[in-house]
Amino acid sequence: MTVNELARAADVPPAKVRYYARRGLLPAQRAAGNGYRLFDNAALARLRFISTSRVLGFALKDIQRLLRDADLGQSPCPQVRTLLDQRVAALAAQRRALAREEARLRAIGARWAGLPDGVPDLRRLCPLVEVARGA
Repeated sequence: MTVNELARAADVPPAKVRYYARRGLLPAQRAAGNGYRLFDNAALARLRFISTSRVLGFALKDIQRLLRDADLGQSPCPQVRTLLDQRVAALAAQRRALAREEARLRAIGARWAGLPDGVPDLRRLCPLVEVARGA
């Protein structure tokens, strides 16, 4: 398969195929006459694995390690489980941080509720922002 054929088969843009090939994730042969990269069905399976792993939020360095293990005949599944657990934990931490930020912003908004709108002068543009600075 050429780059475009592989991209079409995996439903990804050709630029991604080229990028992953440059990064060494998709091995290819070079066509004798024109120098085009040619990929086999194993490359299609790898590309689908890479694409799905990216959707799961895995970093390319982690995907490279998973592919390396698979190339050595070792199951990448235990690492995949670990990566997923780490991703879930990271998302939970982000959710908690966002909840704290939301609460902080709501508190600022509540303090602003009783304040009048100000007119810009030489000292400040909006007194509401000055109030928020101390929050």
